[in-house]
Amino acid sequence: MSENTFVLPADVVLTTSGDTLTLRYPGNVVLEQDLGLDQLNIDVGGDLDVNLGRVSGTLRAGGVLGVAGMVDGGTLHGAEVQLGDGEIRCRAISATERIIVGRAKLQVDVIIAPQIEIDSAASGRVTVIESDNERGPTKIKGGFSLEEYESVLGGDVVQFLAERNVAPLGEIPPPAETPEPPRATVRTADAVVPRTAPVFQIEEEEEDIDDPLSLSTDDLVLVQPEVVETEEVEVDEVEDELFQALTDAVARIIACYEETVPPPVEPLQDMVARRDYAALREDITEVWNGLLGYHQQRGIRPHHQVTHAFNVIHGLLQPA
Repeated sequence: MSENTFVLPADVVLTTSGDTLTLRYPGNVVLEQDLGLDQLNIDVGGDLDVNLGRVSGTLRAGGVLGVAGMVDGGTLHGAEVQLGDGEIRCRAISATERIIVGRAKLQVDVIIAPQIEIDSAASGRVTVIESDNERGPTKIKGGFSLEEYESVLGGDVVQFLAERNVAPLGEIPPPAETPEPPRATVRTADAVVPRTAPVFQIEEEEEDIDDPLSLSTDDLVLVQPEVVETEEVEVDEVEDELFQALTDAVARIIACYEETVPPPVEPLQDMVARRDYAALREDITEVWNGLLGYHQQRGIRPHHQVTHAFNVIHGLLQPA
């Protein structure tokens, strides 16, 4: 056999479905090719070294997971996760032992591991950072612990982690989820007609699938659509109700300050008045941190109505 021969091991699973590349292997994998597909669904028993310009999808390694390049969506998990200096945008980064992050720009929902090391020059926003060790200062905004996320923002930590397929510290990561086939929706004047989208499968698999974009089905079929009547809701009416609820919450915050409204509340007022809900959703944590700093400088705690109002605003901004 020539030394240039490419050998595909017998115990490797390699499939494609739509724009997703799925690869499973019990040993170590170095990935330098994505076959021109946008999404990765990689699950290896050993180390996983991904050397691509852009990575999107679900990466799981029983050993060390190392990613070079930009991470653009999905989740990362390994015994140890090592990330460099690129841009990292994803839902979750978790490890059973340790996570190391370089001078990266982060946009992540949760980073969780017993030990987390983040370069002091790392920046961006991470909603929750949960670890057992003390971490040094960084330029990252947010960074609530799970306890703070629940008490300050009023979030449900169990649901928060479950939606991202992440386990609390000390628990075994949840198994991969088997997704339902995607449903394409066709709108008519009187009804919404859902139909199961056709799925092409190169190789049938019995194992669970991590990524909802990687599908497994026995047949290539179009399911006869079932007509479902839906109630029409005026968009303007829903937006007006949201605006009124947000305005009321801001008014309750202002009412707790008899003399001068704290400066961090001003951008909150402005974003609500402009109905800039995207910016409000993006900056609500930063506004809260600024208000906490305002109170810490004066040695007083925020009124419980202020905390409650922020919880209400955060809840109103969550996707339906």
